[in-house]
Amino acid sequence: MFVNYPVDAALDNNFVHESIYEAIALIFDNLNRGAVVPDWPLILPERHRAKLSSRRKLRDLLVELKNIAAQQTEARRSAVLAFINTQNSIDELLSGAIVPPAVTDDERPFIDCLQRVFIEGFSLLTKTKSRDTHYKAIYDSLTNKTCPFCGYEPFEAPGLKREDEDHYLLKDIYVTSAANLFNLVPMGGKCNKSYKLQQDIIVKNNAGRKALNPYGNVKAEICLSRTPVITLLDEKPDWIISISPDIEETRTWNEVFSVEKRLKETVLSSNYQQVLGEIGGYLASLDLNKNSTNAEILVGLRKYEALKRDYPPQGLGFLTDKVAKMINHYFEAENPLVLALIKDGLPVAQEEQVA
Repeated sequence: MFVNYPVDAALDNNFVHESIYEAIALIFDNLNRGAVVPDWPLILPERHRAKLSSRRKLRDLLVELKNIAAQQTEARRSAVLAFINTQNSIDELLSGAIVPPAVTDDERPFIDCLQRVFIEGFSLLTKTKSRDTHYKAIYDSLTNKTCPFCGYEPFEAPGLKREDEDHYLLKDIYVTSAANLFNLVPMGGKCNKSYKLQQDIIVKNNAGRKALNPYGNVKAEICLSRTPVITLLDEKPDWIISISPDIEETRTWNEVFSVEKRLKETVLSSNYQQVLGEIGGYLASLDLNKNSTNAEILVGLRKYEALKRDYPPQGLGFLTDKVAKMINHYFEAENPLVLALIKDGLPVAQEEQVA
């Protein structure tokens, strides 16, 4: 990811998941102590009770869960609660600190009912408007209103067609995190439907792998400075993209979302000639020309890079500053091909025009 989502966007709007979890924990605890399980809606946490007390389907599903749990041992109930806790330890699952829990045949009736409970919770995210406030908080936090997973798919403003809110951990596998906003991440339609699809972000070929946490603090940076200079004369250079930090989490992101291939073909190559033309026009606006010294042109190139870094374009132009940085690197090293490439885009000196 190029940008992390704010933790508060999930934390401040996660009352559906919190209410379901606390109701289940209360059911299990009362059964373990031989106490009476409170009736609806007293089973819900008081701070959220008014928001969910009218949700009859959730009520009926929790009654069904209570009846199943009452037939089980305390040890089985404790194991199921631990299962729920593990499936909702999103950061630890993504970092590989814990592994996804397995489901035994004896626990299957429990898990099937839990899945129905939390899927109903997922539907309530829309009905209670918590998804809307969650998405708005994320949208408002983004400097560039684009998908952080690819960097260029535009996000619609709140109130319009909302972007896909993908279950980062698949809800069919991680059933008890289906309503947890820490497992729901807005992403562009192509990222979701064409690339991530039904891939398990933390398991591949039955082996665990680490993945970036969208609500974490690790994000990816792109560098193009290893791109072969000779290919910069072509319409489509032979881009070499270095992603940092080079860790398993960013490698998983790159693989799942085909980041390098998409950036090379869709972003960099399709905009390269336009960027070169824009650089030439910008340098000309600074009164630089073919007779300007390399030092003068380099100052202009650095200004252009800073401009694009501080005020990055949205969409397909979002890596313009990275292209500029690569060109500046080779220009500063006085690579003759890049010197010629940039100077060819500059106007002739005024005195030469008069002559």
